[in-house]
Amino acid sequence: MMKRLFLALFFATITTSAIAQTPAPAPAPTPAPPPEYPIVRVGVLSYLQYSSELENRDGYNSFDMTRAYLNINGQMSDRFRFRFTPDIRRITDGSLAGSLTVRVKYGFLQMDNVMKPGSWVRFGLAQTPWLDFQESVNRYRVQGTMFSEREGLIPGSADFGAGYFSPLPKNYGEFHVGVYNGEGFTQAEANKYKSFQGRLTIRPLPGRGLANYFRISGFYSKGWYAEDRPRDVGIVMAHYEHPHLVATVEKVAATESPLALPPGDIKRSGWSTFIEPRQGALGWAGIFRFDSYDPNGSLTDNSHTRVIGGVAYWLAWNRARLGLVATNEQVSYDSADGRTDENRILLQTHIEF
Repeated sequence: MMKRLFLALFFATITTSAIAQTPAPAPAPTPAPPPEYPIVRVGVLSYLQYSSELENRDGYNSFDMTRAYLNINGQMSDRFRFRFTPDIRRITDGSLAGSLTVRVKYGFLQMDNVMKPGSWVRFGLAQTPWLDFQESVNRYRVQGTMFSEREGLIPGSADFGAGYFSPLPKNYGEFHVGVYNGEGFTQAEANKYKSFQGRLTIRPLPGRGLANYFRISGFYSKGWYAEDRPRDVGIVMAHYEHPHLVATVEKVAATESPLALPPGDIKRSGWSTFIEPRQGALGWAGIFRFDSYDPNGSLTDNSHTRVIGGVAYWLAWNRARLGLVATNEQVSYDSADGRTDENRILLQTHIEF
């Protein structure tokens, strides 16, 4: 009897010790507290440059700041956000010619996930469908404006109006449509006529290896200077965006009648190509761009071409990015244009955080 009692006590002691050594289950993680709105983030985008004329202007050269943004982005809830961006730039006309002045570039309210995830609606002074998108493909806005803006076919990348953006199913692309004043962010609305703009971007073969990086984009702007005076621009661009190569080919056609006097409608056309072989998002990159533009199809010998070539080096630290860009830009005008050929060296910095 004593032997059985001893064995029972022995096994009970071992079992109790084993249970005591078994770690207690980890407590369930405490859920993260909901964010406290509003959430405000402030950033900077600035372009500094040194330019030197080689062809004419008596060797003119200067240090300058061609763009300075103070980006204020605020999120008011899980679906509503805003952006306010003052733009500092140099005035070239009027009594303030030569001065650096501040004006508003962006100021809009955005509602996210309208009808489907990833979509949004913007109201106010916001990006129009084409130029901001093209600048996301060609990251060298520091070197100069995109082709259609540089030739005056689109009056800046922002305008007053309302727009809707949505991705397409299964990563096949996206679209962006809107109605705007049509004068750009630098001018007030001139009359009752608006500009209806839309962009459609298609990725034909998503997830298919190297073909995944190929996209085709189309843009159309339907507007009016006044009744029976069109202001129409159409653009088609094929673009390839690989981590080590970005290439675009763009065709532009426009019908405009900016003056009430003859000759009436003017047909404008041109094309542009951009190539950037690069180490990746960071490191060394090469730059080549060629533009050809005919401002009036009814006239002869009034076209011009632009060739841009150079190198860049990109660095990043967390949310900060620095680009060092050196290019040579040459512009050649046909005889009837009346302007003198241009040749300049540009040393520039892209500063963003």
